[in-house]
Amino acid sequence: MIKQLLASSLIALFYVSGFEPFGLVIAPLFCLAYLFYFALNHSPKKTAIFYYLFGFFCFSIGLYWLYISIHIVSGAPLWLAILLIGVLSGVMALFYCLVGFIISYAYQLFKSKYLVLTLLAPAIWTLSELLRGYAFTGFPWLTVGYSQSSTLLSAWAPIGGVYLVSFIVSLIAGYCLLISSKIRPLLSLFSVLIIIGSSFFIRPIEWTERVDKEFSVALVQGAVAQEKKWLTTEFIRTLTLYRNSLLNLENTNLVIWPEVAIPAYAENVKGYLDELESILKQQNIDLLMLGINTKGKNGEVFNSVITLGGDNREYHKRHLVPFGEYFPVPKFIREWLQKMKLPHRDISIGPEVQEMLKLDQYFIATSICYEDIFGYELLDYQPLANVLVNVTNNAWFGESIASSQHFQMSRMRAIETGRYLLRSTNTGITAIVMPDGNIQEELEPYNFSILKGNFYPMKDETPYSRFGDLFVILLMTLIMTLGCFIGILRLKNKNV
Repeated sequence: MIKQLLASSLIALFYVSGFEPFGLVIAPLFCLAYLFYFALNHSPKKTAIFYYLFGFFCFSIGLYWLYISIHIVSGAPLWLAILLIGVLSGVMALFYCLVGFIISYAYQLFKSKYLVLTLLAPAIWTLSELLRGYAFTGFPWLTVGYSQSSTLLSAWAPIGGVYLVSFIVSLIAGYCLLISSKIRPLLSLFSVLIIIGSSFFIRPIEWTERVDKEFSVALVQGAVAQEKKWLTTEFIRTLTLYRNSLLNLENTNLVIWPEVAIPAYAENVKGYLDELESILKQQNIDLLMLGINTKGKNGEVFNSVITLGGDNREYHKRHLVPFGEYFPVPKFIREWLQKMKLPHRDISIGPEVQEMLKLDQYFIATSICYEDIFGYELLDYQPLANVLVNVTNNAWFGESIASSQHFQMSRMRAIETGRYLLRSTNTGITAIVMPDGNIQEELEPYNFSILKGNFYPMKDETPYSRFGDLFVILLMTLIMTLGCFIGILRLKNKNV
């Protein structure tokens, strides 16, 4: 058992190193190859336990920064922070446990390494990641496809999204294991070369087209510490900081402030917002997008983005963070949280269908923080949306790897939709991302700064924008069905 603990923890550590900010992109591929190898050489029960341990360590290591949010920023007891991270890691590990059991069982049943490694294992892994991205409101963090956002393999994202990239990585891992095991090595090597060659061929394809009009943009990075954000002593300083950021942005088409840049309800700072409207006119700024809390007609509170300077509109966050923005717990636990002076109040969910924000005649697909880790959340806006905007506040997680992990996932949204991504953060990574996922410009995190740049609205749509995750679901189902059919035929032929 000690060997399993040590091996699974090392594999998990190596796997996490494949994601930003480490960027050892080859690591997840080797980890998958080893996990597949383990499944083929151990019983389903033993494999399930090993995969569970891998998943537990993977999330414990990769999400250690939740400790900063829960204990340091929110003030929860240390034991509670450790417990919550452990529970989350344990729940997420169940997906890996199921994957390990099924892959090992499939090999025990069909007795064909080639069949399992080229059809069943990659499809099972991909479907499990897809399920994890939807189940229980979804949590796609550390999905293997994200590790390839800067590589050639990301060329598959406009076709089938991040989950198709996951399938490609797991398929290559299966072929690499076959090569090392000397099972049809030439055919396996040829298959890998075909996948890489196809990626080279697909990469230059421009699925979308930019319009002729270029726009200027300024992304403001406030760098307001989360511990100070809601202090009354810091309120005026925060308002002044953001207001003054407009004074040197004359003739800018679009200015974006981060999530809840103004720590107040919009209804309570109407005078300030009116002042901003005047400054926008003086500076000839077309549109300001800013994060702020708003109230609904019945007193419900929304995490919102509002626009000033033009056709003033609002966007309310639709995909909330469980145990961060709402608490699905019994009343007695909520009362205990309140007694401990911990976050316990719910933010309201924005309507599923909302009017898109606009700049001139072009539509903006807006997401707030956590929402941009879900590719399907942005599909509602396509193909009408011409540009993606994300406002974020990563100050909850300090100067940890969370900002880099989150930004890597954000970039995948630009690739999937073939749109520019304009990302304004409080202390995370503020950047302009091009439709191919490359970073046009970015700021150093954790310092106040303003990124000035340009972007083009985009038109047309990618295959992923049109079909979403349905394509991958159908493809994986077809591959698994084909694999099982071939396996059953093999069994029948052996029994004849």
